[in-house]
Amino acid sequence: MGTRIDKDAFAKGILKSKEEILIEGKFEGEIETTNKITVAKGAYVKGPVKCKEIEIMGIVEGNVFAEECAKVFSFGKIQGDLKTGHLFVEDGGILAGKIETEGRSKIVQEEEGKRK
Repeated sequence: MGTRIDKDAFAKGILKSKEEILIEGKFEGEIETTNKITVAKGAYVKGPVKCKEIEIMGIVEGNVFAEECAKVFSFGKIQGDLKTGHLFVEDGGILAGKIETEGRSKIVQEEEGKRK
């Protein structure tokens, strides 16, 4: 079991872990893990994020480094620079910043995304 910030919670500071991190509430500060970060729908993160993989359905305001993969779903938004190996953006996902990928990127239309 990893680290979880519940939807009614607010946390501030530095969060470092080797486990998965699930943000359902609000977090301000630095997040770093050698695993996956999930920012749930309705969640908000402000600050730099460094991880292996990230899935964004909420809002991230800050620079993101995802070593392997970044997925931005239809309700997701990154307001900051993104560097990742692979990028997946669902129709409606928002990226507002500089994007750097080292692998292939994929933008999925809404209908195509529903079939998967």
